Amino acid sequence: MKYSIHVLVICLSIMTVRGNLHAEENESFLGKAVGNIVEDFKYLATSPARLDTKSALITLGVIGVGGALYAYDDEIRDYFADSSHHSSFQDGLANTADILGYPYTLGIVGIYGGSGYLMKNEKMQETALLSYESFLVAESICVSVKYASGRARPKRGRGPYSYDPFSFKTSDTAFPSGHATSAFSIASVFAGEYENPWVGVLAYGLACLSGWQRLYDDKHWASDVWFGAALGTVVGRSVVYLHKKTDGKVSLAPLVDPPNGTYGLLVQLKF
Repeated sequence: MKYSIHVLVICLSIMTVRGNLHAEENESFLGKAVGNIVEDFKYLATSPARLDTKSALITLGVIGVGGALYAYDDEIRDYFADSSHHSSFQDGLANTADILGYPYTLGIVGIYGGSGYLMKNEKMQETALLSYESFLVAESICVSVKYASGRARPKRGRGPYSYDPFSFKTSDTAFPSGHATSAFSIASVFAGEYENPWVGVLAYGLACLSGWQRLYDDKHWASDVWFGAALGTVVGRSVVYLHKKTDGKVSLAPLVDPPNGTYGLLVQLKF
């Protein structure tokens, strides 16, 4: 089952940004894929230059809250570590949240997109594909920051202010939370694609559950989760904005090649 999910994820992720290329065009499939991802990174890198007053205040607020959490990371961890704040219900909820987290979330999104194909629902297909694009960009940034910062995880026992940059040890990849980043990168796409507020409530609610689980199971510091959530949200909202700006149209078709063991979905974005 895990192999099948990974194959589907790879197929969707690589082909999400495929354009509707004509025979006379020389641009390769890989070139189009890289081009879309590069465009996302450029937009994110230059976003500070486009900040208006409202956006600047929100950014400062996010940083401020993150700074406060950073200052009290140890105390927050002690709160979650207290057995009186645990229960069988919460244990079960945390286990469920962990199971539904990355990488299984990607499989769920793939099923959602596949269902959209079967029902010929373009909105569902589009949302699934944008979710993968958002995930790829957000996780690329997240992983880079993780290894560059080298922040020790809570269970390392070295406290919240211990850093070992570029150590490449899993125990030193706390900041930011990869689970929170991926959860919010996908949730923000669903919230941005659908105008129904309940979709946003459900999407962000599940993302928050994933973040809570990382604290409950002592996997991350509170500030790790906060900044991971912020990163995922910014990337997801940016991907949705850029897609609406280019007014891309999406279509899916089954991709089945038993001799080579390849199964997934062929994705086309028409511009």
